Amino acid sequence: MTAGSLRVASATLATLIEDCFAAVGLSSADASAMAGVLIDANLRGVESHGFQRVPTYMGRVSAGLAGGGDAIAVRAQAGPMRRIDAADALGPIGATRATDAAIELAREHGIGLVALGNSGHFGAAGYYARRVAGEKLIALVTTNGPGTMAPHGATEPFVGTSALAIAVPLGRHEPFCLDMSASVVARGKVMRAKAQGTQLEPGIAIDADGRPTLDPAAALAGSVLPLGGPKGSGLALAIGLLSGILAGADFDDQVAPMHGDSGRRQNVGHVFVTIDPWRLADRDETTERLDQLVERLRGLRTAEGFDRVLYAGERGAEMARERRANGIPVRPAELEGAAAACEDAGAPELAARLRALAL
Repeated sequence: MTAGSLRVASATLATLIEDCFAAVGLSSADASAMAGVLIDANLRGVESHGFQRVPTYMGRVSAGLAGGGDAIAVRAQAGPMRRIDAADALGPIGATRATDAAIELAREHGIGLVALGNSGHFGAAGYYARRVAGEKLIALVTTNGPGTMAPHGATEPFVGTSALAIAVPLGRHEPFCLDMSASVVARGKVMRAKAQGTQLEPGIAIDADGRPTLDPAAALAGSVLPLGGPKGSGLALAIGLLSGILAGADFDDQVAPMHGDSGRRQNVGHVFVTIDPWRLADRDETTERLDQLVERLRGLRTAEGFDRVLYAGERGAEMARERRANGIPVRPAELEGAAAACEDAGAPELAARLRALAL
């Protein structure tokens, strides 16, 4: 927990988030979708993609740059593939619907691919991948984003940090879920460091002149660095190509920023691939093999400084169980940010409820 944070019950925080989005005109279903994505991030320790994003999302709705999902529509379909237009719906709203559509296609065809364009930042990619794994299907989820990262060898931002998530159901165990960005760290974590007044670790970012920096403000003016140099750079560009081709999204260097006062709608693209593995493999036999794999992994000798070996998604699942039981850590500044956004939206009573949590 960050010093000065307080614990808020996940159900309480979810209700407050729903009320925040209702205050800017979203339907109850759309507000619930927003809360589901944001709360899940907080439960799993991804605070950069959780509650702290509420004022930004609300601000885009209030500015007329994004909204609910009333105009979401299918633009093209061919067998197990579908292209959906989010019609400027907030990212989590369109992405949740696209994920469920991909699940339906996999149930029908054995595989489903849904590309969603004219969307915005959709939160943590792992949420959608685990939503699929919860249906005992395999998922691959990608998203592009504004060009905030300098490609390997460049000093100017051009590609997005472009998330990739892969989830696999694991029988008796929590699903495997790799959720990563193409950058060393997600840009949201740099923003959080700036808000908290903390420095970055070395090797994360460069300033506007291309020099290494530990200052999050300088990093935001410059660029986060691609993971593994040319590997992260290539991955980001590949995801941008998929988004541009399949979803009709803008390429990264053309995508409007989510933050600031650009006054432009975003055309971010997400791709959701779902696979029904039981069309190709015996379910009981494969599930047993997966459980045995986890046990072999856990039986490996640990390196110095480690007490166990974990697979991707396991630590987040453990944290989610603890935070459901004991509450989600929230900083007073985050509550104040949401309260100010509610006041701007003409909901002073809701603002007072948010501020009362910090007392």
